[in-house]
Amino acid sequence: MAGISENWLNLVLLVLLTSGLSIVYSNRVQKALNWWTVQTIAVSLLILAQGVYHDEPEVIFVGVLLLIGKAGIIPILLRRVLRESKTAWVGEIYLKRATSLVVAGALTIIAYDVTKPLMALPQAGFRNGLAVAIALIFFGLLLMMIRKVAIVQVVGILLIDNGIFLAGFFLTQGMPLLVEMGSMFDILVGIVIIVILSKQMLENYDSLNVDHMRSLKG
Repeated sequence: MAGISENWLNLVLLVLLTSGLSIVYSNRVQKALNWWTVQTIAVSLLILAQGVYHDEPEVIFVGVLLLIGKAGIIPILLRRVLRESKTAWVGEIYLKRATSLVVAGALTIIAYDVTKPLMALPQAGFRNGLAVAIALIFFGLLLMMIRKVAIVQVVGILLIDNGIFLAGFFLTQGMPLLVEMGSMFDILVGIVIIVILSKQMLENYDSLNVDHMRSLKG
């Protein structure tokens, strides 16, 4: 990723990791959504910087798409669902907030350990970026296991998506066409998930507790 300042890259990675930990620690859905939005904006800026420094219009397009679609449209739709459901709390917590944060910290250490075989990557920023990407995937999985509110679980899915996107970005040291197509596809998936949740759960149960999803099985 020649041309991008190592210090700037590390700052973005710090924002990504901090926002991920903050999402896990949040006790309000709105806070979790706000932190995810900040994280997605940081991802978009990273992609835009890559495109600008290397004069790659297609990469710039992907960055703009992420900024408008994921950091703009999806949060707006999720907030609309929150207003309709009047949901505030993240739902039943299987782990206390402090314990959740400790577990997330341990998962971060594991992420760095898992990426040790890839330490041959040319830049330290790439190695740190890959570890942060794996950590975000772990955070998303953790969030889906310890929360019951459907919107929070959607945030967990989107958190995993950010992690997978970043992992592909750092492993390929750029933005191949496959990743570009994936970024556009996951925006569509996110919107579909939101529509399904808002229609099936709010209309039928006036609640976003995922326990109600068991009764939606055919």
